[in-house]
Amino acid sequence: MSLRGAAKASGISHVHIRDIEEDRKSPSFDKVMKLLNAYMVDANEFLRETGYIPQNVEPLETESVYKIPLVSWTVAEKLDDMRYSMGNRYAEEWIISDVNGRDVFALKVMDDSMQPEFHEGDTITVSPHEIPDHDDYVIVKNKQGATVFRQLKKYGRTRVLHPLNPKYPEMEFSGGHHLKIIGKVVEKKKRY
Repeated sequence: MSLRGAAKASGISHVHIRDIEEDRKSPSFDKVMKLLNAYMVDANEFLRETGYIPQNVEPLETESVYKIPLVSWTVAEKLDDMRYSMGNRYAEEWIISDVNGRDVFALKVMDDSMQPEFHEGDTITVSPHEIPDHDDYVIVKNKQGATVFRQLKKYGRTRVLHPLNPKYPEMEFSGGHHLKIIGKVVEKKKRY
């Protein structure tokens, strides 16, 4: 971005930005925030990179919206085998969400198995640390290693993965089956 482009995007004169870049002036906190917004840099990432926040400290809540990594279903299949935070490295893009939490990630609905509630192209936000209950929507790794999106039904000790679309079969599982719940769906964004 040129100095004039940065000036226009931030509302700070290009002369002042040049003076900051050449270490002749120190920016105020307000000007730093304007520059971060102009360059589309997350304030938490900036503070971590510059050493003002240690790497192992949770980010500051600067807004009521959060950037969540949108990952592919192939990456989601591997998230239970590697650290969930690795999803950040494999993000295809980032979405803005009201959901905040460690290791939260997003997926795009890929088929019609959860219609009429969820349609292909809708974005769902998944939390791997929330415990799903009866009627919650979950992402599950099945016996073949594929990741599926279903509604969890609990009937006593029996667990059923229920598709909302009746043309797909239910999957019943108990402790003996090798199904792993990767996470609970906590938000949906509809595609228009």
